Amino acid sequence: MRTADDGRGSRRNVWAGLLLLALVAAAVLGVTLSGGAKKAAAPAPVSRSQGEQLRERDIAAKLAGIGSDADYDRAFVTLAARCQEQDAALAAEVDTVLTLLRNNAVDDENRLTVMRDMADPLPIGQKQSCAQVADGYVTVHEESH
Repeated sequence: MRTADDGRGSRRNVWAGLLLLALVAAAVLGVTLSGGAKKAAAPAPVSRSQGEQLRERDIAAKLAGIGSDADYDRAFVTLAARCQEQDAALAAEVDTVLTLLRNNAVDDENRLTVMRDMADPLPIGQKQSCAQVADGYVTVHEESH
């Protein structure tokens, strides 16, 4: 037979089970509402210089005579100091010059040589339109090949 104590123990077990269930539900709900387990933040992308990006394009195109990152950085900084165009616009100008040369069978150039050759005749301290300089540079190279 059941005694009064059996009923109380049974009720305690029910209440303990309900309390445990409520705690588990609250924990699950809390994790769900907070977006689940937190993932580690992805590292911030490392910003590459324009010179490094130009070098990477030369590597991808498998061009000859590729210098170091430092060579490309120095050449880009030197050219930028002499050109009105800056950053991405100047890098695009270098890409355009190389494309025009390659389309006209000038195959011995890469972005490094283009930057160096374009910067050489430009005066230090005066910013020129490198788009105009590039036109002359392409014309001279096409005629010499």
